[in-house]
Amino acid sequence: MVAKPFLTDIKTLRERARRHLEAGAVTEGYKADRATVLKLLNEALATEIVCVLRYKRHYFMASGINAQSVAAEFLQHANEEQMHADQIAARIVQLGREPGQFAHRHD
Repeated sequence: MVAKPFLTDIKTLRERARRHLEAGAVTEGYKADRATVLKLLNEALATEIVCVLRYKRHYFMASGINAQSVAAEFLQHANEEQMHADQIAARIVQLGREPGQFAHRHD
């Protein structure tokens, strides 16, 4: 058995990795329909963004005796919803699309 030089092995591994980058973060065992998954993720992303905007609106509009504590609560919810949106957007990118870009578009 002839051992391959270390650098050749690294070069081979890098070439193989580059070939698989186009598929995104998807393994051979991934059975879900990517177009459907991306559609659902984009819908979830839109919902999260709307929630962020609503909580931010309530944050800025809070008034009255308990306004400070109520506003803080709305801001916390807005930040949590933004984290959810960021996670969804990251997954869309992992699957090879841009957040907000629907699977049927090939721009």
